Formats: sequence, C-alpha cells, structure tokens
Amino acid sequence: MLLQPYQPNELTFAWCYRVYFRWRTHRRKPNTALPNLSAEILGDLIKPYGIHLLELGTDAIDLRALVSLTPHESVSAAASKMKGRVSKWLTEQSPAEYAQHLARGYFAVTSGESTADAIDAYLDRQGEHHDYADRARPPIFVRTDVATPETESILQTDHAITRLRFHIVLATWGRRGIFGSVAAEAVSDRWLQLQSDLRLVLDKISFLPDHVHLAVTLHPAVDPASVVVSLMNAGQEIVWSEFDHDAIQAGVERLWQPSAYLGSFGDLTSNAISAYVARWERDLGG
Repeated sequence: MLLQPYQPNELTFAWCYRVYFRWRTHRRKPNTALPNLSAEILGDLIKPYGIHLLELGTDAIDLRALVSLTPHESVSAAASKMKGRVSKWLTEQSPAEYAQHLARGYFAVTSGESTADAIDAYLDRQGEHHDYADRARPPIFVRTDVATPETESILQTDHAITRLRFHIVLATWGRRGIFGSVAAEAVSDRWLQLQSDLRLVLDKISFLPDHVHLAVTLHPAVDPASVVVSLMNAGQEIVWSEFDHDAIQAGVERLWQPSAYLGSFGDLTSNAISAYVARWERDLGG
C-alpha cells in the first residue's frame, strides 16, 4: 500500500491558541509614548499578520498583551512581528527618545479555558469517559512522562522565558477502531524518540482505539501545525510498518483524519508566574 504522508496545507484545525506576552523597555528606561499604545492601535498594527489582540496593558516600561494565534504561527515569530510593529510605532511617536525601545528578551506563556491539572485529569479519564473502563481488557493506553533536565533542555532559548503547553487530539480515519495497547505503546515510543528533533516535550499521551489525546510543551520557535503533521506521519509509519493488519482490517485509507484539535492551556499559578517573570527580568530583561 502506498503510504501518503500528511502535508500542513491539507489539515483543518479546530483551535484555541492564546499566548500572554510581556516585554520591558530597553534597560528599563521609561518611554513616554508606551502608555499611549492603546488596544485599538496595537490591534490594527498586528492585524495584517493574523494576530488577534485580546487584552493589553502598558505603562512607561512594561507591555503586556494576550493574543490569539493561528496553528501555523510560532510564538517566536509572533513575538518578532509584534515587537517590530511596536518598536516602529514608538519610533514614530518619539524618534529622539531611544534608538532601542524594547528589551531583547520576552516572557510568554500559553493560556486557555483549562489548567494543566484539569487536562491531566481529563486524559486520565478517557477510558471511563468512553465507557471502556469496565471492560476486562480496556483498549486504552495512557503514558505520563516526568520532566527531566534533558527534556527541559529541549525547550531552552537564549532570549526568552516561555512555557507553551497544548492539548492535541488526533482521530483515526473515519473514527475506526485501530489502536490496541501494543500499537499505542509503539507509536508513543516513536513519538518520544522524536522529542529533540521536533523541539517538544510530550507530557502525557492517552490512546483510545479511534483517537489519541496529547499534552505537549513546545519550544517557541516551533509552530503547532508542523508538530501535528510530524506526529501524524510518524504514527502512520509505525502502524503501517508494524501493525498494517490492524489498519487493513479497519478498512482505512490513511491512519488519521486530516484534521486536529489544538487547545492551548496554562499551568502556572500566580506564584509560579511571578518566579518566571523574576527570572526573565534578571536574566533577559535588560
């Protein structure tokens, strides 16, 4: 059977992708124009990039913005676009004030309707939610991985402090039941091997026969859509090479539906956010 890889332009997404950004002025020097940057002005500046402003707060040294992004946008690319537009606007408002308006580094975390704890509990309950838990051999596979210095190093950046977490859902072709525990574990193993290459950390994987939920943390340079495509293709290769009889028996043309759900979520308490911001200000804020 000819294996047809998935391409980014063929996928459709249902998504909620929200990121909270924070910048400081260069060397924390007050900028008289920055407090005048309104939500209406910034919204118009970034609208051509497909970035939707949800909330904004500014003062003479601080810019805080909550934005909605599309799945094909990386956080670092969005940060660069926003910073560029704001810096240009500040130069136009106060050309003689400073040559460099905003500090090089930035702080960014994802947010959403759910917290990390809620997502973790939801993925644990998939068997019960889909009435599999009472079966003698529930067709479900759940894997939780604890962060290590090695996995955390995948997410490190030189000029930003970020925590970017997503809930991804992939469904099999026609929602046919394909995965048993052995196939699910094999696909999970392959995905874990790709963490460094894909610049992500797989925090939790929850398989059912016809779909899979993932909780992942991404490097800011990676756009979620490309990650979804890579995971789809890697999973399809494993199933077709090692469990092709399951796919053939299910009568599927490809392993996955060409669609996905992508939802950002946050996992930081107020104290944790304060600690992240303090580290950002200390190491990168100048």
